[in-house]
Formats: sequence, structure tokens, C-alpha cells
Amino acid sequence: MSVKRTTHEYGTTDFHKLDVFTPPPSSAPTPSKSSKPPIFLFFHGGSFTHGARIWPHRDLIHANLGAFFAMKGILTVVVDYRLVPAVTYPGGSQDVLDALTWVSRNLGDVGDTGRIFVLGHSAGGIHVAGLLLSPSLYAQAVPVRGVVLLGVPYEIPASNKTAADLRQAAELYYGDAKKAAASQPLGMLRRAEKDYVAALPPLRNMIAEREPRYISSAAKIFGQLYASKGGRVQTSVLDGHNHLSPIFALCSGQMEEWGMDVAEWVRSI
Repeated sequence: MSVKRTTHEYGTTDFHKLDVFTPPPSSAPTPSKSSKPPIFLFFHGGSFTHGARIWPHRDLIHANLGAFFAMKGILTVVVDYRLVPAVTYPGGSQDVLDALTWVSRNLGDVGDTGRIFVLGHSAGGIHVAGLLLSPSLYAQAVPVRGVVLLGVPYEIPASNKTAADLRQAAELYYGDAKKAAASQPLGMLRRAEKDYVAALPPLRNMIAEREPRYISSAAKIFGQLYASKGGRVQTSVLDGHNHLSPIFALCSGQMEEWGMDVAEWVRSI
């Protein structure tokens, strides 16, 4: 089953590109009043400094993700965004906002712009969460039906040696250690008003079983705090997976259950 992929620009730099994966006619039907498929945007990881919508020398990553969800009847958009040192806070979240705006304005003929979903992995999830938890930025966004945050380091500890490179990149992005602590997703959530969090779209907070401990610990705290503020959140652990394997598994025929679960969720709400 072939999936059509087209590349588009959503901004002014070489980073501002995205790939649209169109569901083939024989893909899974969408249980909805709309005849158009839901739209699903993906923002890759890469520790703020690297990563791309298509990995150099491994051109199946992240095309495998785009093809996987497209074959499930979902119009899938794999997005590049600016990387450190070419961007500082909140530029990553601004790129998420700009990609959402582009999708809403340009994909209405082929997708249901009333059912837009977002998936952010690792650092990409930091930028997605940064948009969600910034009232001034999120007020500019088109309505989002649901969000998936996968393997997101919601808080990068100052003393963890495993996270040293990520912490250094985060300080370059946010400005310094103090600003990073305040503006990371967990810091933003701690300051967020309950009424604001309660009004946000449903959130799937996903953690790989074999995540680095600082990621899994912060993700569990984030999910608990989000729920305590009235947020609609479901936290789940992906058995057998590590930080990267959920993405690599898609279209491999093995350990794809999380993707099938997300696809069903997207198609059903």
C-alpha cells in the first residue's frame, strides 16, 4: 500500500518545512460525520540541537511514522522546526503554532481541520507542551482536538549526569539555568491556573518502560499534577520500549501497539 508524501514550507527558514502523508483510498475508514480524515501533526525529538523530519542517512525515519498513521486513515504531517543555536525560547513553541496555522489554512480540502491532533516526542514534546501551557501563545492557535506527549523530559534535573548534554542545550534554548527551570513544561504547569488546565484538550502522556529515570519520574509527576488541576490526562507506560523505539517500531510489524492505540483514539474523538 503506497502513501503519497509531499513537502511544503510553513515559514521563512530552511527549518520551516513539513511533509504531508495522505491516506491511500484503501486505508482504514474514519468513524465520523466528516468525510475527511483527521489531521495529525508530529514534532520529532533531538535534544533541542538535532533531529529532522527525515533523518539523514536513515530516510525511513520519520517517514515510517507518517506512513503508519496515514495507512490508518489519518492525514499525517511530519514537521521540522528550528534547532539550537538558531532558536531561543519560546521559538520552538512558536514553530508548533505556525505549523498548526499552516495546516489549518492549507489542508482543509483534504483533511478535517476541525479535528487536528498533535504528537510531540522528547524535545519536540517540550515545544508542544510549551505552546499548550503558554496562555498567550495558545490563544493564537487553531483548536486542537487532542495531544500526545511521548517520552518528554518535562523537567531536566540540574545534577543528573545522564542529562548533562540535554541540560546544556536547554540552557542555550531558555537562556540560562534559572530561566530553564521556570520555563520547562513542569515549571509552567506548576504556575498554571486550574481553570486554564481544565480547559485544555485531552492529553495522552506516554512513557517508555525503559526511559531514563529522570524522564519517567518527571512524566509521572507531570501527569499527576495535570490531573490535580482538572486536566484531562491519561498516563500510560509502553511495555518493552526505550526512549527511541516507539518511533522506530512503526511500520516494522513489531511493538506497534502504542501506535495502533493512538490511531484508534484519533479516529474516535
